[in-house]
Amino acid sequence: MTTLQQQYQAQIIELVNTCHRAAQLGYVHSQGGNLSMRVEEDIVLITPTKMYKADVTFDDICIVTMEGLTLYAPEGGKPTGELPFHLRILGRRPDLKALVHAHPPILTGFAIAGGHFLEKPYLPEPVLEVGPMVMVPYAEPLSEELALRFDEAVEKSNGFLMENHGALMGSTEGVRRALQLLEMMEAAARSVLVAHMLGGAKTLSKADVENLN
Repeated sequence: MTTLQQQYQAQIIELVNTCHRAAQLGYVHSQGGNLSMRVEEDIVLITPTKMYKADVTFDDICIVTMEGLTLYAPEGGKPTGELPFHLRILGRRPDLKALVHAHPPILTGFAIAGGHFLEKPYLPEPVLEVGPMVMVPYAEPLSEELALRFDEAVEKSNGFLMENHGALMGSTEGVRRALQLLEMMEAAARSVLVAHMLGGAKTLSKADVENLN
């Protein structure tokens, strides 16, 4: 164990456990998805590239600076190729401590369908704990353009749908909490989908939303 790994041992364990939970939920498949956790103002833990999240171990977690410098990576490994958008979002949102990018089936279905269905207020808890699931226009995965796509959206919410790609959830508390919020939004998306199948989804009124705050 390196000195850095020892320093952030508890946070690395939390990140590893969250990777395993994301795989258990069926939110990540094959080598898809990536998770990050800010542990200091300039230090971020992040998952490695090309690895199934159920197989991630303590020594696989990479440690990088906010400038993108790798301080630790496993032998022969490197941080996820989605590192640029993690760092750009964390840089623009200093209140966020963690990000989970995954492909929950229902949320990803809404991301493929397009539109702004999940930006509407349907249920109290998502309104209070996340905000709208803001649609981010498509850009090629792993690209700098994808990182730039978040610029207009990142201040609007902690939850995002990535068009024709997947979902992203941020948390001010930690990576475990980010996955919990993503799980809540996947359940909400399923409920909205069922409501539409039954003839329509009724939203909360503006007064209802204001009363929640």
